[in-house]
Amino acid sequence: MSDWIEGTKPRYLECIYETSTDFDLEELGIDWDKVDDYYVKYGSLTVKFKDGTTQDYDGDEGEIDYKWAVRENIFDEGWTLVEGLN
Repeated sequence: MSDWIEGTKPRYLECIYETSTDFDLEELGIDWDKVDDYYVKYGSLTVKFKDGTTQDYDGDEGEIDYKWAVRENIFDEGWTLVEGLN
């Protein structure tokens, strides 16, 4: 922990966690051959079908595992990454 550059004192520790949202296409009755386009926003799947119709689906949201962060960042008082600690 002593590798940080002089004058850039660590102030903030940011922990990034990961989760997932799953969509069972078979269970939702989505025939992928009929899908023209799709996007996921706020945990909901919007599918535009080749026939021009659009349908929204709610996902199966996983729980966040707060046991282990996938990434940690250390910032100085100006929210600049502290070199040597990230």
